[in-house]
This record gives sequence, C-alpha cells and structure tokens, in this order.
Amino acid sequence: MSGTNMAKAASPKAISPAAPSPRFTSSRIQVTIDQRPYAIVNMNMFDVLIAGAPDWIAPRQKLDFKFLLTLGGREVGLSTYGVVVKNDGAGLEVRYQAPNARWRDLLARVITEENSKG
Repeated sequence: MSGTNMAKAASPKAISPAAPSPRFTSSRIQVTIDQRPYAIVNMNMFDVLIAGAPDWIAPRQKLDFKFLLTLGGREVGLSTYGVVVKNDGAGLEVRYQAPNARWRDLLARVITEENSKG
C-alpha cells in the first residue's frame, strides 16, 4: 500500500489545531512513509516536520504514514494520515490526525521516558 494518495488533496486548515502547541524533539519517535523510516526534526500534537522525505510529496497532498514510538523498551507503530503543508529544505511538514484517543498521553510518556534516561 502506498503512503500517498495523489487523487485526494485537502486544505491544511481542514485539520488545524484550535490553539498553538509547543514543538519538541525526541530520538524515540520516527515516522515511516512507504515502509521507509525517517527522522523527525520536531513536532507537536498536530504537526510534524520530517527530515529527508522524498521531494515528490507535494503540498496539499493527503499522506498516510506511521509513527514509530519507543515505549518501555519496545517499538509501537501507530498509523495515521495528514495533509502536507510544505516540503522544502527544512523538511516535510504534515498536519496530521492523532492516531488514537490516547495520543497526548503516549507523547507525554515518550518524553518522560527519554528525559528520565538522561
């Protein structure tokens, strides 16, 4: 299954957050697009900036991808989708839907685990 659907395009505003959310980085979070892993430059609850993504992914394109989180020493994959905001030298910016209802708690747990390990 392809990580993109070029037939569907949406406005980034369609899934915009209601209020700004602080951005963070974590070595315990990656994404996969078309089953290839990519590092995250930074992210927040609604938006992710992905390093090294293919340049053929275009703004306003719907993108299916997976977050890979390291929690409690094991890798957890969570599928989601979003709308590409931009794809330039800074990275691929995607405004995404939370992969599940516990997304905020999972991100907090990842950050807490990372900070407690030093």
